[in-house]
Amino acid sequence: MQAPTQQPTNLSLAQSPPSQADAERLQHMKAAWKAYKGDFSKPLKVTQGKIDDNVLSNRCAPIVDKGVSFLFGQTLKVEGTDGNTDIQDTIDGLWGDDDDRMTLLSKAAINGGVCGHAFIKLIPAQGQMQYPRLVVMDPLLVRIITHPDDCELVLAFVIEYPTANGMQKRQIIARVDPDNMAGIAGEYDLDDYWTINTYIRSTVGGAVTSWQPVGEPETWDYPFPPIFHCQNLPNPNEAYGKPDLTPDIIDMNRALNFNQSNTNRIIRFHAHPKTWAKGLRTSQISIGIDDVIVLESKDGEIGTLEMHGDLASSLNFAAVLRADMDEQSRVPAVALGRQADLPKGNISGVALQLLFQPLIEKTTQKQRLYGKMIREITRAALVIAGKISLADYEDYQIDLHWQNLLPVDDLAAAQTAQILQAIGVSNTTLLQQLGYDPDAEADKSADEDAKKLVQFSRGQGMPPPSAHPAPGQPTSVQQDGQEQQKAGMGNE
Repeated sequence: MQAPTQQPTNLSLAQSPPSQADAERLQHMKAAWKAYKGDFSKPLKVTQGKIDDNVLSNRCAPIVDKGVSFLFGQTLKVEGTDGNTDIQDTIDGLWGDDDDRMTLLSKAAINGGVCGHAFIKLIPAQGQMQYPRLVVMDPLLVRIITHPDDCELVLAFVIEYPTANGMQKRQIIARVDPDNMAGIAGEYDLDDYWTINTYIRSTVGGAVTSWQPVGEPETWDYPFPPIFHCQNLPNPNEAYGKPDLTPDIIDMNRALNFNQSNTNRIIRFHAHPKTWAKGLRTSQISIGIDDVIVLESKDGEIGTLEMHGDLASSLNFAAVLRADMDEQSRVPAVALGRQADLPKGNISGVALQLLFQPLIEKTTQKQRLYGKMIREITRAALVIAGKISLADYEDYQIDLHWQNLLPVDDLAAAQTAQILQAIGVSNTTLLQQLGYDPDAEADKSADEDAKKLVQFSRGQGMPPPSAHPAPGQPTSVQQDGQEQQKAGMGNE
């Protein structure tokens, strides 16, 4: 990085304090994190030393976690489209193996599900690093500054957080647009670059000092910023996306906890019968050895207090709350494994799709948003690593292999694949639909054919279908030609 040659015009805008909207968004994110972690306030007061009847059911975390699981599946493969092994090695080095890649993406998607937006920072390779590094950023610490007339044109990122020594640090990554064409040419105007300015401030005598610059500003000499981001769900007219945990869903979870806590208290106090007596003193009541209650007063009366209601209305209301949360979050109960909602017996693929349709539609929207961010990060890393030119940044294709959203009936899927193959669908497409990696399967098949060929050369087993014929034997093409010639002579 080099010192900037010109002061960015967007720096002063980024230095302004957070707006009221930013403060409200921050409060919503903090509340969503508490709900995700199950940190709900207890709806019933608890007297010290008494039994706690509160029942806190965390229905928010499964909504986010199931959304992440459906979004990425067990693994997501990222690859270039030109077959360049050097480029693919860089992509694999950037994202790591399946465990590292899926863990990083899951963390970003959890941030998105809770806060509505996901941020990943790209750090160029330095020192002994062979590949760039990706860091998932906390949405609580990042603000987006956009153009007043274009909410999708980012002018700056502001990262602000407290340090361990009681100070506050702010880093501003601001766009420099020399020709003011970013809004017309697109977000990645090739002559744009970014500056990175760092500030700190402290508290002295209870008063907060002003922001003071730290070190010299740095220049990021690329039209794309070092921070990549995406909306969790589409949110038109705003820079920030829509979270999975909206305030109404969190409020319904609180109502469910209140309902269940009240039900629990009613059961504790009234589920068992209570004996009562009227017109009697304690000394006038005795219980014989045969458990017969004897009343010594002829005017006395004794009875049993029982709960005549069965709490059906409370239980039904709890079920309604859960159903409303399922509908609002678009995560059906069947996806969460609730036994009462699981279908019985064999069901068709169409019926299965209808059961999961809300979650499938939601996941498809997420795949488009997160997929774009993943491709942008990958292309940017290739530019920084010198594998592709900056001019090819927006045009270089990155393929993402998403897994099937629904479980597959292996027998029915294989039969369908045979029919599709007969009408001309490629093997690559069919393998992807079945959940297999076409490249990996091709490599495995090649290895198996090579082993069969070696065994055949040693007089063991049959040759693989792709093996070359022995010397003097006709090739498969020649055999086909001979058979066609014979057929033609027969017709004559």
